[in-house]
Amino acid sequence: MLTARTIITLALLLAAALLLSACDAGAKAVKTAGRVVDEAATLAAPKPPPVVENADAQAAVTTLNGLEIAARGSGIDYDRDDWRHWVDADRDCQNTRAEVLIAESRARVSFAPRDDGEDCRVTQGEWLGPWSGQVFTDAGDVDIDHHVPLGHAHEAGGWQWDADRKRAYANDLSHPASLQVTKKEVNRAKGKQPPDEWRPADKGSWCGYALDWIAVKANWQLTVTETEVDALQEMLATCSVK
Repeated sequence: MLTARTIITLALLLAAALLLSACDAGAKAVKTAGRVVDEAATLAAPKPPPVVENADAQAAVTTLNGLEIAARGSGIDYDRDDWRHWVDADRDCQNTRAEVLIAESRARVSFAPRDDGEDCRVTQGEWLGPWSGQVFTDAGDVDIDHHVPLGHAHEAGGWQWDADRKRAYANDLSHPASLQVTKKEVNRAKGKQPPDEWRPADKGSWCGYALDWIAVKANWQLTVTETEVDALQEMLATCSVK
């Protein structure tokens, strides 16, 4: 039979055990909560921009940082017909598509025959796809790519432009980066997507792609988004040091 003294001793031991268990659980909870807070802080911390060592790329980063940041889109629907192309600005019968094909061909081009003897529509030449790396000799296998697509330009501020400025942008021969001979399938897969949504499969093309994209955006004072800037910085970081 337990004495009163024994019962009291057992009760005190049980209370002490319960107190120690509660303290240990509280310490674990605090430690776990601290870890959760630390992990959340780590996830929330902004990632540093990629290191860009190439001189041209560094200049492009400076240009990129000077572009206006704005949400992509507008309250006005995009209509490709508003961006009139291809036009024959100098009235030599060769429209903008033909002019780019002639300028970028690595060999003498051929033209479709015409009764009046004019050389207007290019049919043959030699073009290097800038993002596919393929060589093309049939003009029917390539598109003239608006490097910053018309649909994207609309969403990046071009929706505010008048008809003349849209026409000028769609036929821009003054900046080599604006219009490029590109493999049909590559151009159409790209569509109007910006670098945060699409980029060339060949990572070796990323540097040139980003440099040209930024040049066009700066030339035409088009806006960029934060995610677009991040994607471009990542691409610029692939430029070789020189």
